Amino acid sequence: MKKIILVLAAVMAMTCGDVYAQKKNVARAKAKLNAEVPDYKGAREAIDPALTDSVTKNLADTWFTAGKIYYKLFDEEQRKAWMNQGADENLMATSLMKCLDCMVIADSLDQMPNAKGKVRPKFRKQIVEIVDIMRPGFINAGGFYFKNQNYEDAIKAFEYYLVYPELKFWEDEKRQAFATDSMIPTIQYYCGACASQSNNSKLALEYFKILDQTYKAENRPIQEQEEMFQFMIYEYGRLKDSVALMEMYKEGVQRFSFNTFYARSLVNEYLSKNDLDAALGWIETAINQGDSTAIFFNLKAQILEHKGELKEAEKFYLKAIEKDPEFADAMGSLGRIYYNEAVEELDRVNNIKDNRKYQVAKAKMESFFLKPLPYMEKAHAVNPQERDYIVALRGIYYNLQGIYHGAKKTALSKEYEAKYKEMDAKMKSL
Repeated sequence: MKKIILVLAAVMAMTCGDVYAQKKNVARAKAKLNAEVPDYKGAREAIDPALTDSVTKNLADTWFTAGKIYYKLFDEEQRKAWMNQGADENLMATSLMKCLDCMVIADSLDQMPNAKGKVRPKFRKQIVEIVDIMRPGFINAGGFYFKNQNYEDAIKAFEYYLVYPELKFWEDEKRQAFATDSMIPTIQYYCGACASQSNNSKLALEYFKILDQTYKAENRPIQEQEEMFQFMIYEYGRLKDSVALMEMYKEGVQRFSFNTFYARSLVNEYLSKNDLDAALGWIETAINQGDSTAIFFNLKAQILEHKGELKEAEKFYLKAIEKDPEFADAMGSLGRIYYNEAVEELDRVNNIKDNRKYQVAKAKMESFFLKPLPYMEKAHAVNPQERDYIVALRGIYYNLQGIYHGAKKTALSKEYEAKYKEMDAKMKSL
């Protein structure tokens, strides 16, 4: 029994000694903090163990002292920065964030009732003063990390700035001022940009969605609204969220009708699903809204062509070319329709068994191959690297040189033979 008592006494002595040591650390930290020549780094080394001790970590005084130390560390480096004396920006940033963490805990403990059930805070006024004046520092801290491409820490620093209205120790007027701070959208933008840079699309979207709503509510210039909208589309694209993208394209058609990107993207999505009627419906909607651009006429023609309605497709390809005479896509597509018709006719002619009828029919092939020629030549001139145009022209020139040779038009035959060889060489070089 005596031995057990001695062991318990030893354990109690060790525990009391440890508690005393940690309280002594707090006192030592205060001494270094308040010395005539302060030693802030020494004060930090003294206070840090007390923040995890089972007794001192539950004292508001411990956390308030730590908060003051970290604020002083930040302030000391900030003054160096102002005087261009080589400030430690990383120490500034980490101290600032640590300071706010400590002050929040200190205030929470400071609001705890005492043994008599009374709440008599000692530190709130000082906490409010310190935390209030250090808020702009979080913008600089986030900027420091952003500049060094440390995007995750940049987000953390910027979010400290954003959380200010939620801190419990503000008066209502002050809280409202923080909540309506005009810098908030800018900081949210940088948070979204940092999240995007660090490939965290889900977090980026959280911020961009908030900003999208803010920009609409504030009636920002439509270009700014669309820029934010495009950021969201980019992140959904990285997430391969096709459902969300479809909804974004639909909304984009309504909100930004001046930009055909949304309708084109929407149509392409429907085409990829082979939902031609839905794609055509959205094009009709866009055209009916007054967006009768070459792009929409071309898209409508493409869908009609997919549906096998070649005559209707031809009509809208021609409308697209009328709107934009340099529209290679529409010219190439129309040329392809005419070229395919010529090839089909050539196959029919080649199957004629009667030589006299064959010669008569073959002589009429000239008009079939001349029909796609100007469209394919113009499309090739606009986009000389497009393989489909080169292949089509090669086929057209080959057939024309044969037709003219048979008709004894030597000059034309040689001309088209030379063009055929040119296209053949181009095709082989691609």
